[in-house]
Amino acid sequence: MSGATTPREGYFAPRAGRVLCIAHRGARSVAPENTILAAQRGLEEGADLWELDVQLTADGHLVVVHDDTLERTTDVASRPEYANRAPWRVCDFTLDEVRGLDAGGWYHAADPFGQVASGGVTADDLALFPGLRIPTLDEALAFTADHGWRVNVEIKDMTVNADGSPGSPTYPGDAAVVRAVLESIRAHGLTEQAILSSFRHDYLRHAAAMEPALALAALVEDVRPADPVALCRDLGVVAYHPGDDIVTEADVAALRAMGVAVNVWTVNEEADMRRFIDWGVSGLITDFPLLCWGILREKGLA
Repeated sequence: MSGATTPREGYFAPRAGRVLCIAHRGARSVAPENTILAAQRGLEEGADLWELDVQLTADGHLVVVHDDTLERTTDVASRPEYANRAPWRVCDFTLDEVRGLDAGGWYHAADPFGQVASGGVTADDLALFPGLRIPTLDEALAFTADHGWRVNVEIKDMTVNADGSPGSPTYPGDAAVVRAVLESIRAHGLTEQAILSSFRHDYLRHAAAMEPALALAALVEDVRPADPVALCRDLGVVAYHPGDDIVTEADVAALRAMGVAVNVWTVNEEADMRRFIDWGVSGLITDFPLLCWGILREKGLA
């Protein structure tokens, strides 16, 4: 990854000398995650792009949900018609069923980041949450394109659920899932505005073969790869997305030296944001984009 800038590397070229503020599942500290409203809040709070998660419904539609079950971020567990369908896996619900769930009403009581209690989320904000819907990938990308924004699309592992059970019985295969995501990105004219990431690195290999112009990022968590530089070189990615607990300052320096961007997740504390900025990271993936943007602006990096 040296010499002339490739189409994939070009994603970061206009941002040289800056640090990206990436709204994790939208600005989910102040709005229900992975909804269009959370994306809107991230845009309003100065994020350079938002990050979203893609899952498959039982009838093969791409929807924006992080967990492989619907319990945490919808009202599915309180719906009598679905009482016998626990654990309410995304892959067992059709698109119509998913779209019929309330993806925002849970937020007030859960107050996942304490922003309701602290006043960071107002009564007027809360009034917008009940009745929010899980968006399709097409809807999320349409919002991104309509606002001239950028997006990090993370493809979740759809072959197995967190409890070890098999994923969707209608799963069409790794290449087909990647192809469907790429078709959606292309349809919205976002090939140069999107980053595709995944913990499933074989998905990234498929994407590299199918769409040479798309920026790709390797997600890693829990255990630091033995050689992050070698991993990124092998995968041909332009970005490395490590969990904040496994990245080292030496990793950042080595990866940046070879032209690989380093976007760390999930960075929510001011002290951590400042530390990673001082290390020279390319971007911060955060649930608090307004805080991140303020620090970057202070440092002249926004």
